Amino acid sequence: MGKVIFLDIDGTIRDFDGTVLESAVEAVRKARQNGHEVFLNTERLYCRIEKKIRDIGFDGVIASSGGYIEYHGERIGHKYFTQLAYIELMKDLLEQHCVVEMGNNKDSYVFQENWDDYCKIYTDLCELLGVDESEALMARPVESLLEVPDVEHLLVFSRNEVSREILSKWGYSFHITHIWLPYKERWIGEITPNYINKAEAIRQILKVKECGREDVIAIGDGDNDIEMLRFAKTGIAMGNGSPWLKEIADYVTAPINEDGLWKAFRHMGLV
Repeated sequence: MGKVIFLDIDGTIRDFDGTVLESAVEAVRKARQNGHEVFLNTERLYCRIEKKIRDIGFDGVIASSGGYIEYHGERIGHKYFTQLAYIELMKDLLEQHCVVEMGNNKDSYVFQENWDDYCKIYTDLCELLGVDESEALMARPVESLLEVPDVEHLLVFSRNEVSREILSKWGYSFHITHIWLPYKERWIGEITPNYINKAEAIRQILKVKECGREDVIAIGDGDNDIEMLRFAKTGIAMGNGSPWLKEIADYVTAPINEDGLWKAFRHMGLV
């Protein structure tokens, strides 16, 4: 049986300036030709995965850090906040003057009163990440939190890190992760229910495949990849990754712009 490989997108396959190296594309395609299965495992919403990424060719997708799971084109998992938890948490975040993007696999939404601040952040991030603003999927403004169905994750933009305040009130009911982006204007974090994470999503895929974690290789760059690297038999950090991720990784490959993904695949004998 071949290996089962899980890849983050931003900072792993796609550089923050929008570049996807041909060596990364070749690594994924060659590994699949050699009998291995390759999956995306990203914090992005499913609807926010660019066509040029999807067109590389993957055996499945984990989106929203585990909120949405697809295997060979079939949805096999979908988890989201309970309505009560979502409403109460959003109230806390809005009271702290956070700008919050609420997302599910089909769309994303922002509270109307935060719309101007969101548009400024959105424009800044598109420029920073090399995304054509006219082609990117912008969130939809909503007047009421009740207009948003099946929220899988919250993307939080705050003047200060919100982890301490949320944890002091809610304990560990939520999973809070700093998003590793070179954006200095605001702290950026992702909040999901504690039953949604990248490692749990991998378990669901392995259950469907009827195989074990001994065949799993995970590659990422940010703190939100820690769970999947710890779960995998072999966890690989990109050379451009966060210090904490590198510390817990089994192997650190070269940075993304130095053919890091290809070198990781070569190191593991996948290509």
